[in-house]
Amino acid sequence: MENKVFFSYLGNTEKRISEFFEKYEAQQYFKPTDIYDSVFSYIRRPAKRLRPSVLLMAAGSLGGDDREKLAIPAAAGVELFHTWTLVHDDLIDNDNLRRGEPTVHKAMSERSKKSLGVSDGVAKEYGRDIAVLAGDIQHGWSIAAFVDCALHMSVDPMLILKLIKHLQSYVIGNLICGEVLDVQYGMAKGMDIFDIDEEKIINMLWLKTGVLYEFAGLAGALIGKNSTDFEDEQVLAIKNFAGSCGTAFQLQDDILGILGDEKSIGKPVGSDIREGKKTVIVYESIKNASASEKNKILSVLGNKEASPNEVSEVTVLFQELGGTERTGKLAKQYLEKALPHLDVISDSKYKNLLVLWADFMINRKF
Repeated sequence: MENKVFFSYLGNTEKRISEFFEKYEAQQYFKPTDIYDSVFSYIRRPAKRLRPSVLLMAAGSLGGDDREKLAIPAAAGVELFHTWTLVHDDLIDNDNLRRGEPTVHKAMSERSKKSLGVSDGVAKEYGRDIAVLAGDIQHGWSIAAFVDCALHMSVDPMLILKLIKHLQSYVIGNLICGEVLDVQYGMAKGMDIFDIDEEKIINMLWLKTGVLYEFAGLAGALIGKNSTDFEDEQVLAIKNFAGSCGTAFQLQDDILGILGDEKSIGKPVGSDIREGKKTVIVYESIKNASASEKNKILSVLGNKEASPNEVSEVTVLFQELGGTERTGKLAKQYLEKALPHLDVISDSKYKNLLVLWADFMINRKF
């Protein structure tokens, strides 16, 4: 029953956020057609809208229904901010699928072959260029959405200015740091080139994923209170709760990337292995591997031409050597660390939704 309540809230959030996007006046400036289609590509695909939902639940937890409604533009802003990072991340990782459909750069590359009649090489460059530019527009649009909270929703303009500054300095700085570390770790042939260990991997995951969830909780809590006090006890509680849950989310996501099916995760299973992603799964497995098992893992990890059978063999090793088990335990630990933060928040339907979100983070099906 409670899961039904949670998923109903997510569905309602998706509806409200989608309506915001479709009615937004700035879309008239998204030209030409390839840019317009690219900007809306991921936005119009079915999604759980977890980050905007966290922002809205946080606002409701500290401000009730009225403040939750006022936070809609900010929730849309967080989703747009997340979306541009996905477009660029897919480009960096050379992924061809996102949510079960072609990534922006892949779709535009294929379109240019048909519409412009260009060669494969030129088409690939065109796809990359359009993806970069579409992400740039989404990034700018995310800030405009936050501004709407002050212009149209009676949220303190000073709060919105502070949130934008925080997003455009602390959040983006940490997020890109995490992305760079992910790229560097992926270049390492073994696990010791950059002296990579579990702590560094988890820090990288928090930078890439946890920091934006943390911001969603922070922004929602401050809008809920209509306060500019970033050090308020309840605000910090929701901020820290959301950040820890975000780390748990990414740890669980790494498991899904190994054990999930393509339909569920929306991208090819094994893509993280072929890209050479250094996860806790990889670290723990190599730590426990024999010399031959280690050589097998390292021969496939980062090999973009690895066969499905080779990827499958390594996936089995990750399970047998305790990599997926260790990662699952860590995800649960981060949730156990997160939940006590909510003790200072009064009981409400929104607080209950935050707890249900934490449960969802760890119980997503493979």
